[in-house]
Amino acid sequence: MFQPIYKFCGVHSAAGLQTAVASQAAYIGFVMAESRRYVSADIVKEWLEHYPDLDKKVVFLFVNETLDTIKKAVETVRPDVIQLHGSETPEQAAAVKKAFPDIEIWKAVHHDPNSLLLLEKFLNNADGFVIDAKAQHAWGGSGESFDWSHAGRYIEYGRRMGVPLFIAGGITPDNVQELLNHNPWGIDLSSGLESYGEKDPEKVRQLEKRLCENE
Repeated sequence: MFQPIYKFCGVHSAAGLQTAVASQAAYIGFVMAESRRYVSADIVKEWLEHYPDLDKKVVFLFVNETLDTIKKAVETVRPDVIQLHGSETPEQAAAVKKAFPDIEIWKAVHHDPNSLLLLEKFLNNADGFVIDAKAQHAWGGSGESFDWSHAGRYIEYGRRMGVPLFIAGGITPDNVQELLNHNPWGIDLSSGLESYGEKDPEKVRQLEKRLCENE
């Protein structure tokens, strides 16, 4: 077993960013889509100016967004990763990849019986994948998880294809061990690190303790 890479997603306050910066996460995610965790690129720029030596990669998450809107956000703060988290087509992912050849493009795919086939269609235009639960009223951050008995086939696919692949959806310090048993390359956390809608340093501490125990 090994300690997976983890992404600290859904940062939507200055305090939340401070907690993320102090964490062991490799990636910090900001939601640029309609959501209770929405933040604008201008606000992110203002926050990040307080961390000129940030040692974590920045992820901007978009849902079915136009290329022009993505460009405006990227012109404000150039992220390390653009995450497409909606029902974007492979052709739309290709257009984003062409527009930003020096930025990693990740595609979120919601678990269902055809998800592996969908990964294949995006493989040429995505540098990484996020496998999330399919929630009825949200694209992500719902706190819902999919049946992790299926996680192994996604994890094996990512390793076989040599692409980063994160498992997301309803991961908390209390249930993360169940997922760690599948040896994921990466895990993506948002609501599982929150208390009363804000990122909770104590939950982060508990999570990282579990991750360290997994080494």
